[in-house]
Amino acid sequence: MSNIPLPLRPAWVEVNLSVIESNTRRLVDITRGAEVMAIVKANAYGHGAVEVSRAALRGGARWLGVVALGEALELRRANITAPILVTGYTPPDWTRAAVENDVTLTVFTLDGARALADAARALNTNARMHLKVDTGLSRLGVLPEDAVAFARAVNALSNVEIEGVYTHFAVSDTPDAFGVIGAGDVFTQTQLTIFRDVLRALAGAGIRPRYRHCANSPAALRMPDARFDLVRSGILICGLDPDPQVPRPPGFVPALAFKTQVAHVKPVAAGAYVGYGDAFRAPRALRVAIVMVGYADGYRRKLANNGAVLIRGARAPIIGRVCMDQCFADVTEIADAQAGDQVVLIGKQGAEEIRAEEIAEWMGTNNYETVTTISARVERRYVER
Repeated sequence: MSNIPLPLRPAWVEVNLSVIESNTRRLVDITRGAEVMAIVKANAYGHGAVEVSRAALRGGARWLGVVALGEALELRRANITAPILVTGYTPPDWTRAAVENDVTLTVFTLDGARALADAARALNTNARMHLKVDTGLSRLGVLPEDAVAFARAVNALSNVEIEGVYTHFAVSDTPDAFGVIGAGDVFTQTQLTIFRDVLRALAGAGIRPRYRHCANSPAALRMPDARFDLVRSGILICGLDPDPQVPRPPGFVPALAFKTQVAHVKPVAAGAYVGYGDAFRAPRALRVAIVMVGYADGYRRKLANNGAVLIRGARAPIIGRVCMDQCFADVTEIADAQAGDQVVLIGKQGAEEIRAEEIAEWMGTNNYETVTTISARVERRYVER
């Protein structure tokens, strides 16, 4: 057997780490006065958590944010020593691993706080936690009216410190939410007001955590009064629009390109069917490229007969159903297209570009899903330029 390492597929993602670093530095400049937490959950939105974390830290991020303890431990195994906050739920019996690896947990139940205190006491150390307050998302977090009593109960425990308090906005990326102009901004301002009220109540009880934070990428851009001590950003560091209503500012550049190859080019007669389910019938004689990417790679079935790829600097429409491992592109108008040609799914080729936001529109979703669901079998290649 050959010892030459090969990727699983002739499909790959290119991530420009210099761009990640530059985007982070740009955000640090915009939010000066508040520290930046680079959100690298879900493999840094499909870009690669370890590599993106290092680049973001070089760009001036002070914190890293993940959603699961396992993601934090992956970063620690890569010898990343920056502060890490787990923003999701951590089972109580996992807290010892968090304390052992200097990972800060989000806590919103007394059982979670007690488990963290017990783990720290057993290890003869102190643990830090961030208290999450639910101001309107109806997800994780204590209710605002319970925040002071909860914080007092935590402070009565030994070996645990409330280092931070935070909330998460529901529609800061959608100013015109609910189909009403400005309704999203009104709801976000309501959440911010509730959060400020909680902070005042905590301060009145003598509880003043070091970090207060609520701004995600869109809020960090649009709401200077929501930045407090720390802002949390993932999608913007990757250079993607926080939302169609909140496009990225000048200076932020997409870091990711998604590419593959043409495996075969063949003629298809007028009236012939293409792909599973006879979902496409050729209206005339066509030249069709078999492209080596499918829904198992994260190129979704919703792109059937919808969207396009770039081949030789031109757009080639997707025709027929997207298969598990391959799909079809109409290259009739690209006369010199041939097997081996590079195909760009996301990114630039010549003067043309397909953005993650454009694919999201074709699929009826957002750009977060477009890049995050690129599967693990697609090789990640990292460049710096």
